[in-house]
Amino acid sequence: MPRLVDHDQRRAELGEAAIRVILRDGLAGVTVRGVAAEAGWSTGSLRHYFRNQYELQAYVVQATIETLRRRVVPRVQRPRTHGSVVEQVATIVEEMLPLDAERREEYALWSAVVAWERQHPPEGGSVAWKDQRALHRQCIAALRGYEPVREPGQATLPHPDAQVELWAGLLHTFVDGLASQIMNTPGEMPAGTAAHLLRSLLEQSRA
Repeated sequence: MPRLVDHDQRRAELGEAAIRVILRDGLAGVTVRGVAAEAGWSTGSLRHYFRNQYELQAYVVQATIETLRRRVVPRVQRPRTHGSVVEQVATIVEEMLPLDAERREEYALWSAVVAWERQHPPEGGSVAWKDQRALHRQCIAALRGYEPVREPGQATLPHPDAQVELWAGLLHTFVDGLASQIMNTPGEMPAGTAAHLLRSLLEQSRA
């Protein structure tokens, strides 16, 4: 009797193997041969699921986005009741900064997603960018006294308050630059300095 194969499970295993490849070699390492070797498969077996490198990388990028959401969203959404509003929001934003080994991994994964989107622009725009802008928009809205958005997907829409949109853009740009400096020049941007700069900007956004 032929052995039944759980194809969804096998694709999930491939996605996990590919994420390990990304963390070691970057998106360029996600090849049929490379992922097959990481997963312990033959290239022929992998080609049963993906006909070429484009299909493989497209699947891996989506799996990476889902992995990042599973990892980051629970941390962002955990209740925060201590400290000022600025302090509470700062701890949310810091989940997007590569301040420890886990978040440095996530930064590398986001970078791979961005690299893919740069090569293959999504029809509806960058998923990574929209996810991050939605988070920054929610943070600025909270600082300016607005209730959090409850409807799924609504946070990706422009806020009716133009100042929220302005500061969300400034915060998004600031955090991207801060994350880059933390990763690339950590001696010049230690965690304490990054925390101080972030809180200074958040204070200004309330004015």
